[in-house]
Amino acid sequence: MYARRSCLTAAILLATGAGGMAWADQALLNSSCGGCHTETEAGLSRIEGQRKTPEGWMMTIWRMQNAHGLNISAEDRRVLVQYLSDTQGLAPSEAAPWRYALEKDPNTVEALEEPFASMCARCHTGARVGLQRRTGEEWDLHMDFHVGQFPTAEYQALARDREWFKIAKEDMVPWLTETYGPDASAWESWQGQPHAPAAGDWVFLTELPGQGEAYGKLSVSGEASPYTVSGELVLASGESLPVSGSMNLYSGYEWRANLEIGGTVYRQVLAMSEDGAGLEGRQFLRGQDSLGAPLIAARAGDAAVILGAVPSALPAGSTSAQIVGVGLDGLSASTGNAEANPYGAALSVETEGNGMLALAAGEAAFDLAYYESIDSLQVEPAFPLARVGGGSDVGPAKVPAYFSAIGFWNGPDGEPGTADDIRVGKMDAAWAMTDAHEHAAHMEDAKYAGSIDAGGVFTPGVAGPNGERPFSTNNAGELTVTAEALGQSADASLIVTVQRFIDPPIR
Repeated sequence: MYARRSCLTAAILLATGAGGMAWADQALLNSSCGGCHTETEAGLSRIEGQRKTPEGWMMTIWRMQNAHGLNISAEDRRVLVQYLSDTQGLAPSEAAPWRYALEKDPNTVEALEEPFASMCARCHTGARVGLQRRTGEEWDLHMDFHVGQFPTAEYQALARDREWFKIAKEDMVPWLTETYGPDASAWESWQGQPHAPAAGDWVFLTELPGQGEAYGKLSVSGEASPYTVSGELVLASGESLPVSGSMNLYSGYEWRANLEIGGTVYRQVLAMSEDGAGLEGRQFLRGQDSLGAPLIAARAGDAAVILGAVPSALPAGSTSAQIVGVGLDGLSASTGNAEANPYGAALSVETEGNGMLALAAGEAAFDLAYYESIDSLQVEPAFPLARVGGGSDVGPAKVPAYFSAIGFWNGPDGEPGTADDIRVGKMDAAWAMTDAHEHAAHMEDAKYAGSIDAGGVFTPGVAGPNGERPFSTNNAGELTVTAEALGQSADASLIVTVQRFIDPPIR
């Protein structure tokens, strides 16, 4: 059992939300859930034996609504997700290995041990398991839930090669209890620490798919969720886009924001560092989570932090770059001049040939590459998925893919593609795509599966039978995506597959 009562006292100390509503609301939990879950000494039955992320608790409440008739308003659901995340969440160290699933990173390939990989991660990510904690009793009931909610699970192709239910009950329950069980020491330690406020000014570094590298500043105001966020984002071209929206902070560090950037809505799934000085995670289009990029940020303060530069590497002859960070009033460069600004410091420099600029401020240091040539090129990601979509008012939307071309210099061994290669940075590239193999050419995949634009964004074709293709097949296909820059070229493999009709917050 989890000590929820001990957490409740701390939770009540949280500030109240808009309109004076307390986020810590045990009474709302009891009134909303107590009709089916009985009260125990530790809380409510079933609920008190679990800890989850905000997305995990949201999925649970949605399931209660859809499968069990829970009648709850959107506002009350939001309060419950906040309360449960704050009192029965995961510590930063517990969530860290699985953040890719929360951030909807489309290019992570899981490598899981057996039998966990085959028993659990054939149908959903292993991260979906790792992002929760349950007592042994709850893991045992969870196996019953699988066959109760999905009666044919044992007989589907991914389970009928084994005695799935027997293995689940006898082998997996003990393993899950030991690996993701009731030990709440990390959570209790995190709960016992003072947590940094989210309010303040943050300088960030990111990228907008199709528009390139970017930086900016966010100002967060408020005393509790939902916080108000304002600011601006600046593209490498110098164009400035206004930023506005709101953010919820869960469990003392889980940052979830919906922001309008230049008229387009983006979602941020970030984690605040334990000392409250930094943010790290991913920002993506609200309706197309495959179109996104990592985002890092530093809180404005006295300590110097260098997040990076825009552009991330300087073509020879460049005269300026934005060094992104905080506390860079005294930034020094091995060549050139730096002048502090609200986003860090503007660097004025003349470069020739290939080399590195050494930047330093306080204890922060950063090496910025400048180049007139590269030795090799890589396409990132090397093997993504895209999904056809659209074509109807009810079907899932298209799932695009986003590519970047990264330049490298050979390392000391003089060979490309080895561990000592030096990453230069993102290159402006010309993009093309071709059929991946003979059968793809026969099916004319490159003609029908989609198109790639000058910014490296691949847009898949429309879903549904295509009468122009053999067998009226869908617009799926297998493609080779090629980037060319500075006399170098590189390929990536792209599979364009069918729609995902069920898309939960944690896949």
